[in-house]
Amino acid sequence: MERKIVLGLLAQIDSHLVEMLKDGIEHTFSCPVEISARIGSLDYALAPKRKQYLAPLILSTLRGFSMNADDRCLGVVDVDLYSPGSSFVFGEADIGSRVAIISLYRLRPERYGLAPDERLYQSRVTKEAVHELGHTHYLSHCLEAKCVMHLSNSLADTDRKAAAFCLNCEQGLQEVALNRDITTP
Repeated sequence: MERKIVLGLLAQIDSHLVEMLKDGIEHTFSCPVEISARIGSLDYALAPKRKQYLAPLILSTLRGFSMNADDRCLGVVDVDLYSPGSSFVFGEADIGSRVAIISLYRLRPERYGLAPDERLYQSRVTKEAVHELGHTHYLSHCLEAKCVMHLSNSLADTDRKAAAFCLNCEQGLQEVALNRDITTP
């Protein structure tokens, strides 16, 4: 059975952005991407005083998407996420269950009073998606500032890095794929 990545849409997302993201993920991870939409209320994860949504609670929702043993799931939301100990997160991954989430909320230039820039926005979305999916493939944060696996504490960090893995992280990704092929009957 061929592995896949499920793109779990938990919000109404522009179809052009979804297709761009799907194509980018398929290219980067060399596997098919299946789009699954479960648009509904995320109020269960809302922290009213913060006006933010708890990322680990939403990650638990993603575990319910139909996945086989080697599949991964990336949830996409358009709300402000946080995680315990962080004022906000662009995304988060749960390595053990192979699910991750990204938020579009802080990636738009116009959120910061700047002119809309679709190219920059799409670049940020792609980088955050690849980064979080990298974690679901057991990759850690990378010290190489240009590597997509470099930690982003700010949008400047995200903008500075590439949407691709450095040689070391690419090798780690290939090792995960090789181990999967060896252990899969």
